[in-house]
Amino acid sequence: MTRAIVVVVLFFAAQAQAQTPGASDLQAGKEIWQGYFGLQNDCKLCHGEQGQGGFAKPLAGHQLSTAEFLRVVRQGAGKTMPAFMPDKNLNDQQVSQVAAYLASLPKPAERGMWRTPVPPLATPRQKLYVESGCGQCHAATFANPRRTAGGLGGDYEWFKTEVYQHTTAPDHANSRHLRMGNFSREQVPESVLQELWQFFSVEQGLRVPINADISNGVLAGNGITYTINVSNTGRPGKGLTAEYITVTLPLMRGRDPEEVTTVVEATTGGGYTGIHRDPITNSNAAEFEIPKLGPGEKRTFTITLSGIGANAGIPRGTVQWEKPRMGTGDRDLIAISVPPGR
Repeated sequence: MTRAIVVVVLFFAAQAQAQTPGASDLQAGKEIWQGYFGLQNDCKLCHGEQGQGGFAKPLAGHQLSTAEFLRVVRQGAGKTMPAFMPDKNLNDQQVSQVAAYLASLPKPAERGMWRTPVPPLATPRQKLYVESGCGQCHAATFANPRRTAGGLGGDYEWFKTEVYQHTTAPDHANSRHLRMGNFSREQVPESVLQELWQFFSVEQGLRVPINADISNGVLAGNGITYTINVSNTGRPGKGLTAEYITVTLPLMRGRDPEEVTTVVEATTGGGYTGIHRDPITNSNAAEFEIPKLGPGEKRTFTITLSGIGANAGIPRGTVQWEKPRMGTGDRDLIAISVPPGR
């Protein structure tokens, strides 16, 4: 009898030791929480960078068991936390490591602030959007998802699938990791979803997924040549078309804004309209125009510069278009990606 009791005690002691997280688990949990190695997650946007809470409750120093923590993650909680799936979000081991890391942190003295507060001039639908939790991950205007919808020709049925069946939606079939889980209809009733869709598609408006980048300079016979690529990454036959596009490339300026430090020697690709004053940077800027750019289409330009500013490159730039306008009435605009170090 005594031998049996000893065996049972040793068994449970070994189990407890095996389940006690080690330093490697805590480090892995920290890295997952902070979004290292491509395992981006948005948990900290609601729960705080250090688990101190914010829009959602604090998790630092929690006393949940691993099983309890995992159950909440898989089932979702309240009206604002979706259910996260092991095949598309984080697997059980990763969730356990996050739980261990958060439990190891000290309890916060006070709860953190919302990452995205309700804007002072928010419409009723924008207020609903932020208070529903969407704004904590997608900021105040749903900017990036509206690009995705514009590129796919998204409609209300697409939106509904993205919210209720995010991890199994057809557009995510080949995704290895998703940052968002699935909301239930109890959490987000369809009447609320319809209001969110109106804010998404009408008040703000679907966007064209325009991308643009500029290369490092290459020495040419009469100066330094830079290549600019502008593309509409939307799905052909479904995505939106951008019209009346302006590409603005601010040039290096001297102490006097009127001083000419950079000269445009040549361009290729068509659409060059000359040098104009850029109100954003208050400097001279080279501009190109594109009548329209449909989904899947791309335009490439080059610009050759000379003068003392030629080697400095083009450290910034914008692309904006007249149509389709955003729901606010403003023209849409993106920043041009520049090489690292510019």
